[in-house]
Amino acid sequence: IANNAGLVTLTLPATGSLGDTIQVVGKGSGLFKIAQNAGQTINFSSSSTTTGASGSITSIEQFAGLELICTTANTGWTAVDSIGNFTIV
Repeated sequence: IANNAGLVTLTLPATGSLGDTIQVVGKGSGLFKIAQNAGQTINFSSSSTTTGASGSITSIEQFAGLELICTTANTGWTAVDSIGNFTIV
């Protein structure tokens, strides 16, 4: 639960096994950002983040939520559920 007056940055784990799940929900007014490590990508519907540490997904609404599942070990994550709107970089 991302609960802060400032932006909460959460980084994907460097290693992930096929099927691992991450759920994030915003509570604080500072919103949240999911950052990536080298070689990682997040697929969100028909969009994907930039591969590597420069890619990210950021909520643009306070109570947004996102569920990600690891679909390629260590490097690939896919959004399977979301509420709210996000900026994808």
